[in-house]
Amino acid sequence: MIKNKSKNELIIGIKNYLMNGCAEINSFDDPVSEVIDYLNALFSIDVKLAEEICKMVIKTEHVDGYFFKSICLNDLLLSEDEWPFAFTYLLNETKNISVPELEKALFYFYCAKNETDPYPVPEGLFKKLMERYEELKDDPDAKFYHLHEAYNDFIKAYSRDN
Repeated sequence: MIKNKSKNELIIGIKNYLMNGCAEINSFDDPVSEVIDYLNALFSIDVKLAEEICKMVIKTEHVDGYFFKSICLNDLLLSEDEWPFAFTYLLNETKNISVPELEKALFYFYCAKNETDPYPVPEGLFKKLMERYEELKDDPDAKFYHLHEAYNDFIKAYSRDN
């Protein structure tokens, strides 16, 4: 039961997932769902530490592919302190971001459009995200992750600026 885990046990579970593909070797739960539960539990205990773990995940190539990485990116985009890290990651790694990461980024910026005081977007980031969309739009995962809907909402929101 994740509720009974200590901070240290949660960290070990997340690191186990990154190294071995599962948080607990004897668990029959879906490994990705389980590690997301671990991360959410860690956020409830120590936000700063959970954000550091998210940054570590973003920098690490790991077993699950990209879904867990996209969850961590989303958490950092929504963070009060770590959004600059997420923006820099997106700017510098645009060519490497996956379909789920791109969907999270586009959806974040679509929602941020309505903020009264949005964070400053690095110059050229939107152009890079749109170019990455063109590269990934025919990917088999694009439909599953609702990439087209996120992109269309993003384009509608920001085309009003022109």
